[in-house]
Amino acid sequence: METILSLGTRVRGRLASPYIVAGLATVTALAAASALLPRQSLIFGMVALGPALAAPSACPAAVLAVGGYALVASFAVSTWQGLLGSAGQVFRLVFVAVAVVICWFLALHHQRMLRASGAAARERERLAAVAEQSSDAIIASTLDGVVTAWNGGAERMYGWRADEVIGRPFADLILPPGSGDAVRESLARLARGEQVTHAETKRVRRDGTTILASVTVWPVRDEHGAVVAAAATERDITEEATARERTARADRMESLGQLAGGVAHDFNNLLAIILNYADFLADEVTGDAADDLARIRNAADRARSLTSQLLLFAKREPTQVEVIDLNEVVAEAAELLSRSIGENIRLVSRPAAEPMPVRANRGRLDQILLNLVINARDAMQDGGVVSIETDLVEAGHYVQLTVSDNGCGMTPEVRDRLFEPFFTTKPADRGTGLGLATVYGIVGDAGGTIGVESTPGVGTMFRILLPSAAAEITSTAGPARDEHGHGHGELIMVVEDDDFVSDLVIRILRDHGYRATAFGDGPLAALDLHDVALLLTDVVLRGRSGPMLAARLRVRRPDLPVLFMSGYSDAEVRREHGIDIAVPILQKPFTAVELLAGVGEALNTARAAHHAENS
Repeated sequence: METILSLGTRVRGRLASPYIVAGLATVTALAAASALLPRQSLIFGMVALGPALAAPSACPAAVLAVGGYALVASFAVSTWQGLLGSAGQVFRLVFVAVAVVICWFLALHHQRMLRASGAAARERERLAAVAEQSSDAIIASTLDGVVTAWNGGAERMYGWRADEVIGRPFADLILPPGSGDAVRESLARLARGEQVTHAETKRVRRDGTTILASVTVWPVRDEHGAVVAAAATERDITEEATARERTARADRMESLGQLAGGVAHDFNNLLAIILNYADFLADEVTGDAADDLARIRNAADRARSLTSQLLLFAKREPTQVEVIDLNEVVAEAAELLSRSIGENIRLVSRPAAEPMPVRANRGRLDQILLNLVINARDAMQDGGVVSIETDLVEAGHYVQLTVSDNGCGMTPEVRDRLFEPFFTTKPADRGTGLGLATVYGIVGDAGGTIGVESTPGVGTMFRILLPSAAAEITSTAGPARDEHGHGHGELIMVVEDDDFVSDLVIRILRDHGYRATAFGDGPLAALDLHDVALLLTDVVLRGRSGPMLAARLRVRRPDLPVLFMSGYSDAEVRREHGIDIAVPILQKPFTAVELLAGVGEALNTARAAHHAENS
């Protein structure tokens, strides 16, 4: 579409010439006619029509050119008629000059008007181009909701072409069913001059899919201020909303993890007391009392297992990792699981031809396979096939474990919440909602990722990526510990802010040949460290930390051996408290055997270091 500015440009350029020609021709014809008529004839003044004909060109120079020619013609004709130097000649020349000046001002004004109009038209075209190319949907409608404008962003967002929607009610095209009342209320507010905003609302695309949109609708007014239409800007925020939900879900899981970790840590102290005092009583009771005590001990073991699962979910459980071939884990687990998932379900194992080494805890890998296969079994009530596959991906940097089934599948809503703790679609007596949340925690703790693809009626596929440990094929197993450590009168200083746990540790040590004492609240300078064989301290203490206490004591005695205790994960406490990887940490809850073994190892290490120093 040609703009007014381009029209003015042509007038001043190519189209200025016809105006000049017309003006010159008019002046020539009128001057010739005046020369043939009596000199008092009024037709002579008509030569001023020449500049007037040039004025519409909007070119002041063209007006001056025609006007100059008119003045020359007026002078020549009046001189030829014998009016040279007379008042009549001067009057004629002044009359033409005044006409030229007036026409020049008119042409100048016309030129400025054309430039202003052209700039405004060009700005409107730019705005129209911006609106057309905008990624947001820009929609205009009447106050009855009939679409009058539909930009390219709306076409891409909703799938409708402009010629298909203009003239139709937008409520029938992009709003979900049952939105009639809301639409009428919004149109009434717009008619009153109010702006309508929806931070997040549902919209429907042409193919029937539902999206989330951020919508702002404002009233359009005419030059008198009356509301005559409505205009809306709509943005697809489906991905943004999904990302926010994922972030919120991750925050919720992190909060639950912190809660679970705190509860489990405190519970470990109680379990240590229950387990060990039950062991103390085991040799002192008989008959029914012994059976009752065994039940207490078994319940405590189950509680210990539950606490371990909570700590795993919280990513705080200490785990012993090693380099394992994932193919071997799959092969052994498949043999066991195939006997327990039911006769109507076939388990297919397809391990890769080459080794799939990963650095992980073997028990946790078994738990991943168990939970995923059981989940697949529950999705195939009428039978089906479960497949377990391994492969190298991303140029061998990651090992991929795939567990798939041809069961009932999941809806997108269920899939999005699949790894939330305590979320389950199973009956209350069959599912706790911790199985897949635990898998999520195990995979994340191992530095991997887990994804799921599922289609209702088709099946589900879990893909787990774990960092490859091809460069760590060496065995990580260490020497066996002495599980029956016995002291020879060594003095062990115990630092534990839970008095019950402290009393328990001291009792175990004293019962097995050690001298043990609790760390008091007195000044550190008053402590006699000369005879202390080992400092046994909890990492996290009220108002201080075990590593800080050990550092202060080692200022006075640099060779003081230290053994730390903790109910948190090994990696976490080492990172937060700066504990070197070579320094041993005894994990809670521990049994008497585990405590004595840890103390024995710490003393043996200290003796070996002392012997090496002296030799």
